[in-house]
Parts: sequence; structure tokens; C-alpha cells
Amino acid sequence: MPNSRHRHKHHGPQQHTHSTTPKPQKRNAATLMAIFVGVFGAAISALFSHSDFMWIAIGTLAGAVAGYFVGKGIDNTVAKK
Repeated sequence: MPNSRHRHKHHGPQQHTHSTTPKPQKRNAATLMAIFVGVFGAAISALFSHSDFMWIAIGTLAGAVAGYFVGKGIDNTVAKK
């Protein structure tokens, strides 16, 4: 008759060292600032141009370009540290 006290006992599922959940992606400040300042530019241009579509489009584009370069500067500053 086998001696069961000498067998290796099962200790449940093994713990894995790697995670199966994806890493959260790093947010890009240039993209976020372009969107935020673009919306802000659209609001300001709509207010001052009495809702003329051409000026709203120009204000949105100018705000998005300015926000992109400001966000790019933030990204470069953070990357240096």
C-alpha cells in the first residue's frame, strides 16, 4: 500500500510574474493641449465673430496649432527630467 504522506501536495494555481492586463498608455500632452486650446479658440472666435463659421474655423485651427506647440514643449520638459 502506497504511503500518501510522502507525496507532494497540490498547492493551488501557480502565481505568474507577468501581468495579462495591458499597460495604460501614456497620455501625450501635445494632443491634449491641441484639443483643449482648439476648443477654447473656437469658443472665443464664436463669441467675437457673432457665430461666423469661417472665423470659428480659423480660431479653432489657430488654437489647435498653438496648443500643439505648447503641449510639445511640456512633453520635452518632462522628458528631460
